[in-house]
Amino acid sequence: MREGKPKGFPPSLILRAILLLGLFAGALLALPHLWPLVTERERIEAWLSANRTAGALALVLLNALQVIIAPLPGALLGWISGYWFGPWWGSLLTWIGVSLGNGLTMLLARSLGRPLWVAFLPPERLKRADDLLRRYGFSAVLIVFLLPLTPDDLLSWAIGLSPLPLIPALAVSTLARLVHVLITNALGAYLRSGELLWVGVAALLSAGALLAAWWIVRAIRISPAEIYGEDY
Repeated sequence: MREGKPKGFPPSLILRAILLLGLFAGALLALPHLWPLVTERERIEAWLSANRTAGALALVLLNALQVIIAPLPGALLGWISGYWFGPWWGSLLTWIGVSLGNGLTMLLARSLGRPLWVAFLPPERLKRADDLLRRYGFSAVLIVFLLPLTPDDLLSWAIGLSPLPLIPALAVSTLARLVHVLITNALGAYLRSGELLWVGVAALLSAGALLAAWWIVRAIRISPAEIYGEDY
């Protein structure tokens, strides 16, 4: 571990985690009542009934794009897919999309090379991702894709720019992403049905992902600041 590296959680991460939990709690309370008002449920259901395949393909494409173009809201797409396609089909379609986006991101970075992408990617964050991959390899990939609030889309670019073999890296990151796909689609299913079962499923999966990630963190002795840093 590098000298002078803080051992605790960065203050900006703690603040963002508190804000995220507050927004998450507020969304769970408000969205079951507001959601039908903003989704034009009958109109969308009629369109999906007539264009189910087109809707599924659009969902896959949007999820692929949200990985390649990081600012797009991946969690929101997961909620939408769980709402309209159910927790199982929604999760499958979302997972296919994010897996395609993940693989394309790595291939684009590997094929076009660092000199091109370094002009578009945040240099400090890219350097931190490079350091994580160099020091911890596949363990870093697994941790970042399991934990919340991490720069996982940026890490996909960094993997493509690194010497790591792409197929194993893609397999590890894709499997880790599945956990978050199931969580967001379970929440979407809750918004549709109102069944608290799906909130419980999301909570159990979240707890399991956190426990698995922090077990790996302790095993390889990595500092939380190395994963997050002040500028994440």
